[in-house]
Amino acid sequence: MKLKKKVLIAIGREYGSGGHAIGEALSKELGIPLFDKNILSMIAKKHGLNEDLLNDEDEKVSNPFFEPYIAYGIETASLSSRLYSLQANIIRDEAEKHSAIFIGRCADDILKDDPDLISIFIYAPRNDRIQRIMTVEDISDSLAAEKIVRRIEKSRRAYYQFYTDRKWASPEGRDLMINSSALGIEGSVKLIEDFLILKGILEP
Repeated sequence: MKLKKKVLIAIGREYGSGGHAIGEALSKELGIPLFDKNILSMIAKKHGLNEDLLNDEDEKVSNPFFEPYIAYGIETASLSSRLYSLQANIIRDEAEKHSAIFIGRCADDILKDDPDLISIFIYAPRNDRIQRIMTVEDISDSLAAEKIVRRIEKSRRAYYQFYTDRKWASPEGRDLMINSSALGIEGSVKLIEDFLILKGILEP
């Protein structure tokens, strides 16, 4: 499929909804790069930081503490806030260069004033998300999987609402809200492609 013009797709997602898988499949279909946790690798390489440490703070709100080895911004800012700023810079830089897909990381808010932005949120019923996590993460205990879903969603919600003026998982500011359980991964990708065709962004 061929893009007729530049597009920036920001995908927010409930944990276990398959949002990353949808973004990955869409990236392959459209032939444009996907930015998710690979942004952390880019930051670690550029600034000489420990990638495992960044992964531990990814999409989380931490308490401020002194991190003298991270030469960015105010020295007393939390690692979370500095990591957010570094990720925001990369998202803006990549958005200026080419079409791209961004998963999470408040990309919809960071790029909200960009005319090329398409904002999408992927959701699914909780039981379906628990079953998906059990399969993908090879977890046999449904209660353990449910706790993971609740913990990560609480963290994502707090992160998003801390750094933006909007409510996480709200349709406000979204171009599409997709129930991935209703359509599956392939069906969700097809729906997004059809939407891009209707918007004149993608050739039929």
